Amino acid sequence: MPASIPDPIPDDVKDAIIRWEKRENSKIFGFITTGFPRGRTEITKQLVLAIRQDCRDFKPTDTIDVALDSSGGDADAAYLLVTFLRYKCKKLRVFIRDWAKSAATLMCLGADEIWMSETGEMGALDAQIEDPRNPQELPVSALEQFRAMDYLKRYSYEMLDSYVNLLLKNLPSMRWKDIYSESTPFVTHLMSSLYQQIDPYHLGGSYRALDVAVEYGKRLMKRGTYKDWNDDKITKLVNKLTWEYPSHSFAIDYIEAKEIGLNANLFDNDKANDMDAIIGKMRVFLGFYNGDKESTNDNKT
Repeated sequence: MPASIPDPIPDDVKDAIIRWEKRENSKIFGFITTGFPRGRTEITKQLVLAIRQDCRDFKPTDTIDVALDSSGGDADAAYLLVTFLRYKCKKLRVFIRDWAKSAATLMCLGADEIWMSETGEMGALDAQIEDPRNPQELPVSALEQFRAMDYLKRYSYEMLDSYVNLLLKNLPSMRWKDIYSESTPFVTHLMSSLYQQIDPYHLGGSYRALDVAVEYGKRLMKRGTYKDWNDDKITKLVNKLTWEYPSHSFAIDYIEAKEIGLNANLFDNDKANDMDAIIGKMRVFLGFYNGDKESTNDNKT
């Protein structure tokens, strides 16, 4: 089936690409997937393999600039795409006008430079997985079960504390040993029905998906502009992106990206105007612009 439903490239977008490539002395690579059906995983192995096949004859160049707009998908596929692009250039840059979430954020870690608009967003490296409760529904964040576990842990302590204080208030002469002997079984019974709803198999799968993103992130950073960082510094940053943000939709803007140590830069006027034309007007754009051949939007898989 086709890798995408190709959008015709308007003349003003062609002009923006040609102007960009002349000014920046680079080649534009589009990974714009906003036109994909809602809820579809956008970064897939099938799509990446099709892109690699169609771009196999692209001659290596000094700089590739990725016009990136994607809500994410498969971490394996994102890793394969970035490593392929790195073989084709000496410097890899990504440009985020709107958003690059999940596996698209992983792609950013493999870039030498990240460029963002004032409203551009990256996100957590929270792999998207099939919802174990509703497999036919939209994918969910692999972090959700761990967030649920954290909440249950805090709630358990709160319940124990409340029951202990209740006993102290009503039975002030009761010994501490007896208070906890009475409180623990009560709270355990109360919480057990909630904990029983957590499937260890799915919890393990979620952890594995997140661990894959962590390992790919570390490897990609070591191959680019962060290669001089020590292992601890890289691990700390990747773990932060994976575990320390509260939700899939959490916005990592330019300021946040700089604060956590990423090589982030803010669009200047020329870059902003051209990316407005390229990303803002293309709903699907996959590959390089090649003049009359236009792009690999004609990929087949």
